[in-house]
Amino acid sequence: MFDVADLVKDALVLPWAFICAKEKQSEKEFRLQILQTFVEHKALDFMFKEVQKAALYYKQEEK
Repeated sequence: MFDVADLVKDALVLPWAFICAKEKQSEKEFRLQILQTFVEHKALDFMFKEVQKAALYYKQEEK
């Protein structure tokens, strides 16, 4: 079972986790990098659209 965060975790969060760990960045620096990456890739917009598509799909299935 996946949740909304899984939609971007593999593509955006995990690579930066390894990069930041390699560069010995602090947790705060990592969080800032993730926030910047989310903005650059419009990750929240993508997640909202995917949830909306799923909701509409399941609403049609109920009919």
